[in-house]
Amino acid sequence: MMKKKLSGLVLVIPIVLTLTTVIAVESDVFNIRKYQTMALENSRQGAIDDLEIKARESALEDAEHDAIFQGSPRTRNERYNSEIKRHVNPLKAKLELEYAKRSKDKNEENLKFNVYKATLDILLKEKELDLESKKLDILNEKYKMNEARHREGKITENDLFDSKFMVDTKIIDVDKVKKDLEALNLELKRLLNLNMDNSLIKVEDKLVFEPIKRFNIDEEVDLVIVQNIEDRIDLEQIVKQSIENSLEFYKESENLNIQEKIMEITEKVYDKSFVTYNENKLNLEIAKISVEDLRTSIEVNVRNKYNDLLNQEDKVELALLWEEIQKKKLDAEEFKFEKGMISKEELLGAKESYIEAYYQKYVAICGYNIIKAEFQKSVGNAFELPTR
Repeated sequence: MMKKKLSGLVLVIPIVLTLTTVIAVESDVFNIRKYQTMALENSRQGAIDDLEIKARESALEDAEHDAIFQGSPRTRNERYNSEIKRHVNPLKAKLELEYAKRSKDKNEENLKFNVYKATLDILLKEKELDLESKKLDILNEKYKMNEARHREGKITENDLFDSKFMVDTKIIDVDKVKKDLEALNLELKRLLNLNMDNSLIKVEDKLVFEPIKRFNIDEEVDLVIVQNIEDRIDLEQIVKQSIENSLEFYKESENLNIQEKIMEITEKVYDKSFVTYNENKLNLEIAKISVEDLRTSIEVNVRNKYNDLLNQEDKVELALLWEEIQKKKLDAEEFKFEKGMISKEELLGAKESYIEAYYQKYVAICGYNIIKAEFQKSVGNAFELPTR
């Protein structure tokens, strides 16, 4: 857990009348939830989804009107078409309307997830910039040491050149990370619908390990180890909720209901000798297979993502352990250096190993948090998962 402090107020103008408005802000320092809220308020997709819902509402009204006001059928085909208009077309229109409404909710979920991932990418890239900058400091220190050795005739001109080359190469690495950070900022601005200027967006949150089950911990503690996650969440219930939450599964299952209704009408009008009967029978069987295939696919995806989550949790624990080992080594090397037992170069080597382990810890944490968010999004709840 950590303290959250907002640094400044921002005027956010939601899109109401136009789809091309770009929002300007007075300050760019927020936590992730603030950025998610801003993205939803500024979303162009939200306005498009509202228009789609209105269009589907009008289509449903038309379908219901046509279902009531029909002429008297005279032929077999007219009776079939009349029954389809009366019983099937309204069902299709209702499906399209509900699908449009759920699509809007799904688009909002995806936008919040994309903002979350974009902010985590920025936080991790800032850690990488800090890592490369510290490595550059170490190389500069080594170069100064080599300059002194060169003056004393202890190393050759080529050795000094190699040392300078490593410094210059690391400067290029640092510049590349800065450019990557600028690109990530532009991506976040795109999601927030902000002006695409050169100003950097600052994310207030820290990159911390966010376990699935919330804990009340001291505000100063940044990292929490979660043990035996498989004993705490109900995977079967997660699979069930993921299927229920799936937009495509909803559409396929409702389409199956529609195909069943069509077949029910078909059997009253035609027999097996008619092409329409056989075509509708085939469409019904295809719809059944599609529903079951999609159900299986969702379950497989959920279980794979669950395994990914467990594997990534192991990576976090290993990264934390490795950082602890490297920190102890660095402490030991600092003690030896103070006692004159090792050289400055050996101390700098230990320091470099530690800062690399420190950065890799955050790489593992970032990967875990993203996989966890994907896993929870499939259930339709970004904050809780079913537990036993």
